[in-house]
Amino acid sequence: SAQHIFSAIMARAVVVLFAALLQATAGLRAPTSLRRVFSPLARMHNTMLTRRHVALQSSEVACGGRETGLFGLRGAGHVPRGLNDVLSAMFGGAGGGGAATEESKAALRDMPAPDTNAAPSWKDLAATAGASSEGGEQRRASARAAEAQSRATVRLFDAPDGHEPEVTLYRDSASWCPYCEKVWLMLEEKRIPYRTEFVPMSSYGRKPEAFLRIQPSGGIPVAEIRGRVISESNDILSELERLYPDRPMIPKENKEAVTPMLRLERKLFGAWFQFLVTGFGESSFMSAADETNEALAQFPGPYFLGKDVTLVDFMFAPFLERMAASMPYYKGIVFRNNPRWGRITEWFEAMETRPSFRGIQSDYYTHVHDLPPQVGGCQFSGNHQKYTDEIDGKHLSWRLPLSNDGGVEPVRQADRDQAKARKGAAAALIENHEKIVRFATRALGEPGARVSAPFSDPYRQPEDLATPAVDTALRLTTHFLLEESRDEYGGIDAKDAKDKVGQASLPGRPTAECLKYLRDRIGVPRDVSFAEARQLRAHLNVVIDALD
Repeated sequence: SAQHIFSAIMARAVVVLFAALLQATAGLRAPTSLRRVFSPLARMHNTMLTRRHVALQSSEVACGGRETGLFGLRGAGHVPRGLNDVLSAMFGGAGGGGAATEESKAALRDMPAPDTNAAPSWKDLAATAGASSEGGEQRRASARAAEAQSRATVRLFDAPDGHEPEVTLYRDSASWCPYCEKVWLMLEEKRIPYRTEFVPMSSYGRKPEAFLRIQPSGGIPVAEIRGRVISESNDILSELERLYPDRPMIPKENKEAVTPMLRLERKLFGAWFQFLVTGFGESSFMSAADETNEALAQFPGPYFLGKDVTLVDFMFAPFLERMAASMPYYKGIVFRNNPRWGRITEWFEAMETRPSFRGIQSDYYTHVHDLPPQVGGCQFSGNHQKYTDEIDGKHLSWRLPLSNDGGVEPVRQADRDQAKARKGAAAALIENHEKIVRFATRALGEPGARVSAPFSDPYRQPEDLATPAVDTALRLTTHFLLEESRDEYGGIDAKDAKDKVGQASLPGRPTAECLKYLRDRIGVPRDVSFAEARQLRAHLNVVIDALD
């Protein structure tokens, strides 16, 4: 009977778990093959999860961030929510480094103080970069910049100073939520003045009571439009289109194609989601992607309804963006720049010419690590390891010199000015150095309340003992970012860098841990642009390599 079969599976599971624990206590890693024992249960669990989610495709994902400063939060790990992911974590998956952290803290106490004068001061670095070492207006927060601004609390566009926007958008501060993204895109394209209120994501933060009074479920996005609260993204889009008819996003021509296109978007989303979280349904996903590629040929022009961007593009954009990141990383399937889906690639290139999308678009690294806490875990399958390592910055992808050709993730034409990107990354460090130093020292700090996106680590405490070393190391990083003496490929002299770092007499291991902690939590677009993130990660690695 089914009951007997289930009992047998559970009995076998207990035996295997016990054997795995014995191996763990002996310092051995449980064999990968053990995971297969659990695949029936894991698949049942994840299939149920998928059915539940697909049945609720119109509901919103609750995302956000507790902190709003630069490098305040970032998820940088594969979060074990689905059963397969729990097993992966138990049988050799990514884990914490408590013992290493304690050793690093001991090293900090035992070593002599670093030579903090071995790096230029923040004031001197600011003079070189043309930035302010005293802070000032928060980066990526302009009310009038052409590109969308990830940290802006108000966007005025062409409205006069002092104008009070009629729209307030409640969205996630980490810029992870796909449902928030489509509303954000609509506001930017229609140039409707709006305010933004940032709301924490349930997986790593507590939602404020003031927001829960507006939205008891905690889901986002929520919009307040002319005093009326609207809590579903599609309803928000509809109301924005009705109340602000200038720059219409539902065209009169080709209007009959809108509904079939939106059905296709849901079909593609459902196939992708099932494949991503269960490992099943590859053929359904490929077929839906083929159909989407063909739909882009229905009308002349790069967008879904022709030569102009429309509501349909806003609906497709968040998940096409996440597919481009997640398919190579988790499945080994190149989605963007795949000749099979050439029109989808052309659509991406057209969207990237738009200031709205350029300022909102994330990078692959951010997406592959922000998805698991939102969807309950992602399943690896296929020949993914090469792409997984590349996106995670292993080998050479986060090392100087950086190629403008990119790899599995293309480098946009607008992002190929590496000197400009280095200066922007340096300015990000200079203008927010006190917050960033404090954030980085949390690598050695006391853990706080546990959350389901643990690598976001919002409640971990800073370790003040590490501040002098980390501050010096980040001033050296900034110095290298501003270094103009480079080879023809944009690299710097590794021996010279090692000598400069050595002169500071920094405690190697603990300082490197803090820089890695920071590097792995740089989020796009929340903290810096994609081009700046590439440079910042690579130049942090210059100092990390010298310390190691």
